[in-house]
Amino acid sequence: MQNYQNHRVDLSNCDKEPIHIIGRIQPHGFLLVLGQESLIIEQASRNVDKFLPYGLEELLGKSLSVILSPGSVAFDSGFTGSQFLTLAQRPFIGHFHVSGTKTILECEPSAPYPDSEKLRHNTILWQLHNQLNNLYTVESVAEPVAHTLRAILGYDRVDVTQFDQDWHTDVIAESRNERLNSFIGHHFPASDIPAPARELLKQKHVRQIPDVNAQAVEIYPYFNPSTGEPTNILRSELRNPSEIHLEYIRNTGVAATISFSILVKNQLWGVIACHNIEPTYIEIWRRQLCDLVVKTFGNVIASIQEKRDQEQFSRYKEVHRTLVNRLNNGESITEGLFQQQPSLLDLTQSHGAALLLDKALTTTGQTPPEETIRKLTQWLSEHVTDGVFHTRNLSAEWPEAEAIQQEASGLLALEISRYNQEYLLFFKPEIRQTRTWAGNPEKPVLGGNLHIHPRKSFEKWVEVIRGKSQPWTMNEVEITQALLKDLVAIRLRNQTAQLQKLNQEHLVNAEQLRTRNAQLEDFAYIISHNLRSPLATVKSLHQFYTAEPGEESAAYVMEKVQKVSDNMSETINDLNVILKTHLVQQLPHEEVQLAELIEKEKQNLAAVIAQTNAEIITELEVPSIYIPKLYLESILHNFISNALKYRSPYRKPVVKIRSWRTGHTLHLSVSDNGLGMDLTKVGDKLFGLYKVFHNTEQSKGLGLYLTRMQVKALGGTIDVESAPEQGTTFTVNFGQIDYSHSAR
Repeated sequence: MQNYQNHRVDLSNCDKEPIHIIGRIQPHGFLLVLGQESLIIEQASRNVDKFLPYGLEELLGKSLSVILSPGSVAFDSGFTGSQFLTLAQRPFIGHFHVSGTKTILECEPSAPYPDSEKLRHNTILWQLHNQLNNLYTVESVAEPVAHTLRAILGYDRVDVTQFDQDWHTDVIAESRNERLNSFIGHHFPASDIPAPARELLKQKHVRQIPDVNAQAVEIYPYFNPSTGEPTNILRSELRNPSEIHLEYIRNTGVAATISFSILVKNQLWGVIACHNIEPTYIEIWRRQLCDLVVKTFGNVIASIQEKRDQEQFSRYKEVHRTLVNRLNNGESITEGLFQQQPSLLDLTQSHGAALLLDKALTTTGQTPPEETIRKLTQWLSEHVTDGVFHTRNLSAEWPEAEAIQQEASGLLALEISRYNQEYLLFFKPEIRQTRTWAGNPEKPVLGGNLHIHPRKSFEKWVEVIRGKSQPWTMNEVEITQALLKDLVAIRLRNQTAQLQKLNQEHLVNAEQLRTRNAQLEDFAYIISHNLRSPLATVKSLHQFYTAEPGEESAAYVMEKVQKVSDNMSETINDLNVILKTHLVQQLPHEEVQLAELIEKEKQNLAAVIAQTNAEIITELEVPSIYIPKLYLESILHNFISNALKYRSPYRKPVVKIRSWRTGHTLHLSVSDNGLGMDLTKVGDKLFGLYKVFHNTEQSKGLGLYLTRMQVKALGGTIDVESAPEQGTTFTVNFGQIDYSHSAR
């Protein structure tokens, strides 16, 4: 007899076995399928007559009330769980659960729970509690839990197993006697507990097989008469195990097993597998007590993991904070993340890291070659749509990674821009370790009936692990995502600042262009006004000579052409001076001693000073200025020479030069007692090109124009005080000059 009708299970399809519709139960109890509302018995196991004074045919189609004893606990059809139940005057433990529109009732004979056993169990739990208070690792906690369960169950071996990321299981703790060999440190393949079984372990936390060789009992009829389908008994207490699982257990050499699901934060973490050589039935009291111990163990694991994760995350968070502070303080990404300690590598347990940004690749630690990294990012951009991708077996995803397993068996990739193939990458090397299996997981047995059977050998079998790294933790994934978020934000902020700077430079350039345009208009005016007339004169002289050629007319024309040529040469020289002033944008700054520069100007103007008996007075509170010397020399020359040029004929020329500072502004003034000007009449023409306000032989109206241009180029301004016959004072104000080099 099989568990299913028209369905055969072996290793080729056990991962898809429909264990929820197995049509048989184990014989240490009986099962009834009831209509949820009517409580009519629609299906029953064929062994009901071994527990009740009724045959199978007598019960089918009858109400459950027929066998409920008077005075029995009121029955709630929606109840789920276990309770005392009296059927036909016999005591049972009834297990209820709802399955679709049916209520499943399973019964085991009620066994006594002596006070002496209760006391012994309480003592065992008290001892375990004291032990757990002083243990801080999962492995150290798992061992006393294994000993406690073996003490309660009386089994030969108890193994605490943990699932890895691939659903293989490792035995991390064990309690046993000499009758069974040890599996501690052994590894079991995921196929030993296939997906349907793992799903069952999440729903049914305790699973007992008192005798693997017991004859299973059929549920009759197999198809429910009201639904026409097999009834789902996935959460059944008595459901017969998968045939291939029973064969697997027999191959281990044991006759009874009981397993307890280890759930950590509602996720399947592992299984405690208990084995006994002889058939052994564990009553409900001990099963529930062991389940309570295992659930406590699950809570302890969660607490240990949370504490460990918090400590690790705190370390990662401190590294993250340091890295971000560096970038916020203006350090480059290369300096802030790669060239100092702690570095990007300290953010995870990786051995290498790489950042591909703006087509530039920066690496640290143990990483693949640049060409391989660029190929990897291209593959990521084409095949990985998630912003975060991590694997401990990169070559399984990207075959080209087989060549870089030593550096990059594990990859954590965070996308910055898939379009630009910009990524933050972390690498973990190949583990290079051996794994001890309980038998060769790759060698199932092909039987004579051509069905694949589970392996029979569970002897120690060693495998060399290749191509895999240590797994990536959630802490590593979360902290790198946080860093990437900050990195992108800082980058955007810097780009915004750069754009603002460029915009400001653009505005400055635009202002400079407007100034240059105005200057070009001046040049155009000079050319049109000062050169057009001489050229017209030359043309008229040529026409004059052509009309009356001869020595006299030639001499006359040549004399006039010479004068016109001299005037044009002088105008062109003026233009050259102006052009040079405009074109020199960045003259070198140096510390200029004002007294020395004034003395030089006195020497250059010695003839005029001697002729006029002029007096030069200086009051220099600020003795030196950090400034382009050429500009300052030109400014002083123009002001001093103008003071002498526009002197009064009625008094001795006195020129006073001062320097002082108010706040962050440096002032330089040149005062005279000369002719002076009526500023209300002069207005804004004072600094205009070729503007002359006194008729003197040397006046051309160029000096003040050049002076204003030079002061403006230095970021300064000019103030003017003047009145007719009362002299003039020009004051230059430098508000943006670096005075750190100026003498105090």
